[in-house]
Amino acid sequence: MHRALIRLFRRVPLRVMYAVMALAIPFYVVADGRGRRASYRFFRRRMGWGRPKSAWHVFKNMYKMGEAVMDRFAVYAGRAFRVTGDHLTLYNALKPLDTPFMLLASHVGNYEISGYMLRTPKPMKTLVYSGEAVTVMQNRSRLFGDCNIEMVPVKEDLSHIFVLNAALAAGEIVSMPADRALGSSKVVRCRFFGQEAAFPAGPFTLAVRRGANSFAVFVVKERHRSFRAIVTPLDVPAEGKTEEKVQALASSYAACLEKVAREWPDQWFNFYDFWK
Repeated sequence: MHRALIRLFRRVPLRVMYAVMALAIPFYVVADGRGRRASYRFFRRRMGWGRPKSAWHVFKNMYKMGEAVMDRFAVYAGRAFRVTGDHLTLYNALKPLDTPFMLLASHVGNYEISGYMLRTPKPMKTLVYSGEAVTVMQNRSRLFGDCNIEMVPVKEDLSHIFVLNAALAAGEIVSMPADRALGSSKVVRCRFFGQEAAFPAGPFTLAVRRGANSFAVFVVKERHRSFRAIVTPLDVPAEGKTEEKVQALASSYAACLEKVAREWPDQWFNFYDFWK
């Protein structure tokens, strides 16, 4: 099915594919009760919107999610997208240096697209979920390889942590999501949308212990084939215990995530109770 979808994207305009997908979204909204409820609660409780507006944005949220998936397959089929953004000059200045740095991503917009469009002369290791379909992993590997990016699949034995550590020790770039604590017992609690929420401790602890510069990175879709990369340097105090620095880094990241999610609420793909 995935291979057939890629072939289809080579022949059919993107806007036509989006229109077909839009017809299926209402059925998906009805079928995905857990995701629908989580999305609705976010718009009602965190954004403070009324019932009709919140319900409409649940549809938009899932439509944007489908669009993000389709854009990924469009890239597999050879379609090109444009990525511009804030602070990319600062990011580019760090790329050739021996100093390691981390890109802390999230489930906002389409971060994966930037990995296909922006080549880095400095090796990058990016943490990925290893349970994707074979076709997806093969295309990811091909496109990331063209951009000097190597995938590091999550392993149950946590061996991926050693690979990321070694990359930072070698002065490389490490990219990983920092907004999901699912399945992890080690969390950092930060103020987020007016209430305390759990963030995974791993990415922030790794950055602090390695002394790596860290950036929050969000790639949102602005127009039909144009994305905006929001790259924000994160602050870490020079003094203090490791735990205090980890907390400060996580809080800085959470503040950036909240700012972006407020500006682009339909592109924050969070379909579970983040504050549970």
